[in-house]
Amino acid sequence: MVGIKEFGAYLPRRRLQRSVMAEANSWFDKSLKSLSKGERTMCNWDEDSITMGVEAAQDLENLPNKTRAIILASTTLPFAVRQNAGIVAEALNFSEDIRTMDVAGSLRAATTSLVTALDIASAQNGDVLLIASDNRKARAGSQMEMISGDGAAAFVISQDNPGLKFLGSTSINDDFIDHFRASGDDYDYTWEDRWIRQEGWLKTVPKAINMALMKVGVDGSQIDYLIVPCQYGRVAESIAKMCNISPDSVVNTMLGSIGICGTAHPLLMLTSILSKATPGQKILITGFGQGCDALIFEVTTNITNSKPNRGIEGWLNRKVEEKNYEKFLTFNGVINREFGKRAELDRPPALTAQYRNKEGVTGFKGGRCKKCGTIQYPKSIYCVNPNCGAKDTQESYSMSTTPARVKTYTADHLVFSMEPPAYFGLIEFEGGGRMMVEFTDLDPETFDVGVKTMMHFRIKHLDENRGMRQYFWKASPE
Repeated sequence: MVGIKEFGAYLPRRRLQRSVMAEANSWFDKSLKSLSKGERTMCNWDEDSITMGVEAAQDLENLPNKTRAIILASTTLPFAVRQNAGIVAEALNFSEDIRTMDVAGSLRAATTSLVTALDIASAQNGDVLLIASDNRKARAGSQMEMISGDGAAAFVISQDNPGLKFLGSTSINDDFIDHFRASGDDYDYTWEDRWIRQEGWLKTVPKAINMALMKVGVDGSQIDYLIVPCQYGRVAESIAKMCNISPDSVVNTMLGSIGICGTAHPLLMLTSILSKATPGQKILITGFGQGCDALIFEVTTNITNSKPNRGIEGWLNRKVEEKNYEKFLTFNGVINREFGKRAELDRPPALTAQYRNKEGVTGFKGGRCKKCGTIQYPKSIYCVNPNCGAKDTQESYSMSTTPARVKTYTADHLVFSMEPPAYFGLIEFEGGGRMMVEFTDLDPETFDVGVKTMMHFRIKHLDENRGMRQYFWKASPE
């Protein structure tokens, strides 16, 4: 029996109010007011599809040691030639003998990857970590900008006591172009909504669902949860009726609270209902984009063992309102803002040094003295304990999931920051170990010495001249 064993999610902390977006663009397009209700998730400047993918994976209760493959599905991968899933694997400290794969090109990349992951897990005695993550870019003042959101989801696919048993699936290929983005372009080109709704969603999706139901031998009336990641109102209910599925089974898209998070959205919708799903219930999940995937699962008694660390509800509640539309445009690279002379410093990436120190930089491993147990970062030849000082006794020690507390901090208005001032300081980890860090996602009104923090994988430096992103770990208040 193969299926989904663990699930996790991630949503950026910031929530941009749609009313602010509509007001800023009302001078040109007053029709955007019809989309002004609610809010959307918004990445910080130091977040992208890779960092969100790492966060979603860390939301899993357990990362199994016998993971054989990592699949990263996204239409907004930061690197065209550098495997993005490989960066995620090293940030999560997986061993080097793991298969890594990027899947892109369509908004149904996540559900296509889910089918692939199920095939791999059923054929091999090992688990597959599937991550879907999107940080979608859109033109200022566009409908896509209003309805989109940023987020990620992660699943462990396994034969070992899954909480969701896979029953079967169907995939349809159809080069139906509702939107597209050419290589090298920044934004999608979209077509007319009514045509997309009538000729795309209401024709292809019901066809795929009915084929899947017939293949599995399940009647539509037996489906308890139907996941259709569609931005158009009432379309999912119409699809349900066309497939003899109760409209009451349609899962909330969370459009009003997070937006449509691209490739990640069907999996985010799935995570939103797993905390209340009960054994025996059947779930049908769809992915739409140049065709359609339809997968059917049945909830098992093992679902009670599948609990994320924070979960979708936790991320929904961990939020801060953002009303600065210009900041959103700047963080997404839509505005080419003047940052001043300090931003002009050219820092070429030291790729040799980065590779040499990748265990500490990407994997965030410090050292623990085998003689006295002292923890330190970075790992070094000598133990920093003045009462020990032993040589060559350091063993690698992962610190990426260890809580810490702020010991000292400063707000620096002189150094360049995408969101000044820049916050730096000293933190002390539970169990021992101190280090100087950069802080992110903080509220200046509540941030202080003693605040509990967790480490988050983020962009450390953006090299615009070479298109390079350098990643490291930053501390953020919890």
